[in-house]
Amino acid sequence: MELSLSENKKFLVIDSCTELEYEQLKSSLTKKIEGWRFHPLVKKKVWDGNISFIKGNKIPAGLWKEVVDICKQYDYQFTLNGITDIFDNSIDADAFKLWADEFFAKSEIKPRDYQIDAAIKILKYRRCLAELATSAGKTLISFMVVAYMMEQLGKKKILMIVPNVSLVVQASGDFEEYNKGRVPIKIQQIYAGVKLRKSSNIVIGTYQSLTKKDEEYFSQFDAVFVDETHKAKANSIQKIMDKCWHCDYRFGLSGTIPKRGTVNRLSLMSAMGPLVTQVKAAQLQEDGHIAKCKVLQIHMGYATDAQKEAFSSLSKNPYDRQKLFSLEQNFINGSEKRLDFVCQVIKKSTSNSLVLFHKIAYGEKLYKKLRTITDKKVYYVDGSVKSDFREEFKKRMEKNDDVIIVASYGTFSTGISIKNIHNIFFTESFKSEVIIRQSIGRGLRKHAAKDVVKIYDFIDDFRYKNTEHDWVNYVYRHGMERRKIYKGEKFPFDVQDVKF
Repeated sequence: MELSLSENKKFLVIDSCTELEYEQLKSSLTKKIEGWRFHPLVKKKVWDGNISFIKGNKIPAGLWKEVVDICKQYDYQFTLNGITDIFDNSIDADAFKLWADEFFAKSEIKPRDYQIDAAIKILKYRRCLAELATSAGKTLISFMVVAYMMEQLGKKKILMIVPNVSLVVQASGDFEEYNKGRVPIKIQQIYAGVKLRKSSNIVIGTYQSLTKKDEEYFSQFDAVFVDETHKAKANSIQKIMDKCWHCDYRFGLSGTIPKRGTVNRLSLMSAMGPLVTQVKAAQLQEDGHIAKCKVLQIHMGYATDAQKEAFSSLSKNPYDRQKLFSLEQNFINGSEKRLDFVCQVIKKSTSNSLVLFHKIAYGEKLYKKLRTITDKKVYYVDGSVKSDFREEFKKRMEKNDDVIIVASYGTFSTGISIKNIHNIFFTESFKSEVIIRQSIGRGLRKHAAKDVVKIYDFIDDFRYKNTEHDWVNYVYRHGMERRKIYKGEKFPFDVQDVKF
């Protein structure tokens, strides 16, 4: 098999291969979307739920490492012509380390070895992904790459994409702190309502705002990178990356790169490149860089036998089974007994707590209930709450030890930096590895008053057994999936069965 990098560096072009080799590439680079069975077009039988990353004889260049791995797995002889044109082989590790030592010589900040190694790999591979657990220092790594590109490689203008306004403000402040006036950087923040500065050389913006820009706007940038890049599966980020095809440097950083063999992982790699470095939470905990955590899965048995039997009966009918998960969620969110129990557990916790929910209606219930039963300061955040208020709530939590923030997964599960979180509560069910790992990451930052962050994972147990049919409810299954995530991340956990 022979492949070549296209002139514009966007594709690997298959120059020659056998029919068997092509079919294997096509099979390996075709994956079903997450939850494909529930997609409306799949239900109507107009689509099979597959997305293919090979079109004719072209494969996105970012998947070059995936192609190499496929060929090695199936023992295919192959040649990749021109792929090294993507790399910068002039990057010298020792020279970069000397530069970093000199740059931070008078600073209290001293980059760790793995941070320097990650920065070197990003500069070398230029189009790549880096998986770095919460508190690994993604922003510092990003800054080192940006500063080196500007000081040593002559890059003039760089674009940083983040998922929300809070991270625009946070990244801008961090860059200024790390730089201390050395590199002549002028940061332009891009989000709704902000004023434009034409003289800027670093643009930090949300993908929601940047997606509205035309291709000519992006032509000014020498490099583009995405923070919290696991969100890059969003169509808006994909469109932005397509408009930045001319940039030699296109990289992404995240604490949670999707699993192997998934559409989301291939989508990220096709847009930016292969995963070149990984730093896991367990490694950071072992080295003392982040707090340890302890998970308590609370199995709640509050449904009556008759209610369990009713759910079990519905699961036997294919038509009812499609609606069953929604019915289960409605039952859970409508249970006053459950709400009372969850809020009492939150009330009894000491110090600051982050309470995460999925549905707005349930989040509002939690907020109202907690305000009536606890003397702690309780704040509420969903997508409609302005960034100024969110920042204020975060500041109050950092300064006090009697704060509860009730927040949607969408607003507070990713990127939010609060060191003074001692407890995290998962009040609604999720099985997404990205969401769970990101959410736990909110509490792993070290704080003088914290050795361990406690994770409370509420699981609704409606399992029903009889001689004819054993049924395990969807939300309970989600809990078992989360347990696999805890084991994979080496997070210790206990299980507590509670009936009420």
